[in-house]
Amino acid sequence: MHGPPNALVLVLVRSPELTPGPVAKGRSLGHLIASTGPIVFDHVVLGTRDTADGAAQVAELCGTEPIMTEPEPGQWYHSAALPLGGGAMLEILGPNTDHQGFRFFKSILARYDRPEPVFWHLGTADFDAFCAVAKAAGAPVERIEHLNSNTPHGRRTYTRGILGPGFRTVRPCVIEWTARPKRPGLEADPVCSIKAFKLTSPKAAEINKAFQALGVDLTVENGTDRLSLVLWTPRGEVTFAGPGLVFEGAAALFQIAAMRLRQLLPG
Repeated sequence: MHGPPNALVLVLVRSPELTPGPVAKGRSLGHLIASTGPIVFDHVVLGTRDTADGAAQVAELCGTEPIMTEPEPGQWYHSAALPLGGGAMLEILGPNTDHQGFRFFKSILARYDRPEPVFWHLGTADFDAFCAVAKAAGAPVERIEHLNSNTPHGRRTYTRGILGPGFRTVRPCVIEWTARPKRPGLEADPVCSIKAFKLTSPKAAEINKAFQALGVDLTVENGTDRLSLVLWTPRGEVTFAGPGLVFEGAAALFQIAAMRLRQLLPG
């Protein structure tokens, strides 16, 4: 069963002289072009302490199986994905049990016995321009990293970062794909699509200022931190929501140090 024909088409970027890009059957996320280059809704990440178990829970709720992949060598995470149309997807992210060593987010994921939103990504075709506009709006892109690797499905090359300052689930990450492998099953016609996407935060005013500068047509409401994603699925409406994560300032350093200490201590 597909979602109703009037399901949400979320237009994230304003540009009055252009028209929305293609979307799957008119029910998924659309996009327009802004001065920073094409910006699209790329994916929402659900955190889980076990990828296979998290994917099974999503399958039970949505009535369709996420596509599992083998964890890449050396990566701290293991993921599964559910296509949502228009190039967007839902990612179920858990720790790679074969990974050795400490990674901050790997420790964070251990707290989620059911999948909850932990972060989300905007995609851009001009990462440098996005960063320049974000910095001028008081929201610098931080923790920038570049990845270039071979996967079983092709070359994977991207640049990504976090819209700062600090980290909040309600603030998006941003990613520019140079080469994106085609994972089997993700190119198929999706059976799930997005009905609603809502953000609330006590930092709503400053996040909205950045969104306005970037041309992101999405308003964060004032309130406690929360991300809510509602999907049309073969089993009806399904909501994934939660307060997400907040790591800002000196408090974040103490939290990271405490997690590292707990990992080192016996028992």
